[in-house]
Amino acid sequence: PWFVEKVSLDLSAACVTVLIGHSQEATFPCPVCGQLRPVYDHQKRRWRHLDTFGFTTMLEAEVPRISCREHGVKQVNVPWKEPGSRFTALFEALALSLLKIASLSDVARHLRISWDAASGIIERAVRRGLARRDRTPLTRIGIDETSFQKRHEYVTVVFDQERGCVVDMLDGRKKETLKTWLIAQAGVLNKLESISTDMWDSYIGAVQESIPDGAQKICFDRFHVAQYFNRAVDTVRAEEHREFKQRGEKSPLTRTKHDWLRSYSHNTAFASLAESNLKTARKCGYRNRSIFKMAI
Repeated sequence: PWFVEKVSLDLSAACVTVLIGHSQEATFPCPVCGQLRPVYDHQKRRWRHLDTFGFTTMLEAEVPRISCREHGVKQVNVPWKEPGSRFTALFEALALSLLKIASLSDVARHLRISWDAASGIIERAVRRGLARRDRTPLTRIGIDETSFQKRHEYVTVVFDQERGCVVDMLDGRKKETLKTWLIAQAGVLNKLESISTDMWDSYIGAVQESIPDGAQKICFDRFHVAQYFNRAVDTVRAEEHREFKQRGEKSPLTRTKHDWLRSYSHNTAFASLAESNLKTARKCGYRNRSIFKMAI
């Protein structure tokens, strides 16, 4: 029932306004129950649309309200925008495509909208994605933490390792938070085969207390295991380096810290040291064994 009624140009404001109307005899569905009802009254609304040749473009309409027998007076949904948004769907799609390659502040500045408005576009996109989320049972999940605000704030990220996508993000990294989530998701976790996580006690405890046979399903991810190995190698290197100094001997480990923490297979200058009988070399040899390919 919608049509373009008028297009006006304001050169001083560099703005194009598209006035949208609807047929007089049109009826509209209740946004709650979908029952068709005649127009009760109108309310004027404006939405930011894609720019026209560099001019800010606004859609403007007298949006009908209907009187539903069950839900009372309700404003109808219009097809060019999502409920609660001051932007058209096409404008939000442009913003989201830019947000994939630029920061929120940069996108807000480029589109001439506020930071809060750009954040609202993201929030609505997330809600749409969550509403379409597949509830297929998960078989392999990963649990990890990430920080922001200069490492003062943490979130727990749960991801589907089969599909390579984020399942949920939880505030903080406490055991009870993850445990509550795992219990609430029992319906999609009943076929769970493995849970990859780091060695954080809170995560391990949450899995053990909420997942049947959780202890047998935990596997520590390679990245964090490698971190622990590297720390152990570096601890041995520092101790052995100190021993050389205490004996008054020249230490072959001087300025080699980062060499031990990276692959040296192509570093011929370091290869002889790595194959020596130093304690550090022996510990590094343990680390470099193919432990990640061994069946346990």
